[in-house]
Amino acid sequence: MDIQYKIIGGDGVEYGPATLDELRSWILDGRVAGMTRVWRSDLEAWSAADRYSELRPDLARLHAAAVAQRARPCGFWARLAAYILDRFVLCAIFFAVWSPIAEPRHWTVPEFPQELTTANIQQFREEMGACMDHALPILYPIFLLYDVLLTGRFGATLGKMAIGAKIILVDGSPITYRRALLRWLGARVSDFCLFFGYFMILTNPEKRALHDWLAGTRVVYKR
Repeated sequence: MDIQYKIIGGDGVEYGPATLDELRSWILDGRVAGMTRVWRSDLEAWSAADRYSELRPDLARLHAAAVAQRARPCGFWARLAAYILDRFVLCAIFFAVWSPIAEPRHWTVPEFPQELTTANIQQFREEMGACMDHALPILYPIFLLYDVLLTGRFGATLGKMAIGAKIILVDGSPITYRRALLRWLGARVSDFCLFFGYFMILTNPEKRALHDWLAGTRVVYKR
């Protein structure tokens, strides 16, 4: 026989019996909280809902969602500051990796011409194009690993940590590595669309960019 449950509602009235699936739906509806008294048929005893291991994941998700709703979203200018800080960090990492690779191959960053003649500008473009052909295969893997690994592990890059922000899923749960990768790819879509996706932060109350919508994330302040 399946285990049955009963609860004492907020109005002091007993409800049930109900199956585990029905009880879990009551949690999601907000009818059952951690301290709600719950009776289980095999134990024939009343205990707080959070004492039952089968109910804890749903109670935790409900709590995380409530915390997320109260969290203050991180706005455009703060996120721009974090973006710039991250780019400084990435530049430092890139040149630390680039230098020992580029030096023996005589790869150099071209200097901008002092005389802006047509020939000088054309030469500069060609040299810069050759430089980017060498740099991009090094830069993008560093960029991807920096963003995805830090976000997946800590919920924030160094720039976001500096401004006291973190990335969470819309239900309030921590972001995963898979979502961090999806978010990074979504941000590259914004890059190729003249940064339009970033300016979406200015247009909605949750301050979500295009890559936040695509990955199901929010950027909020920790406190």
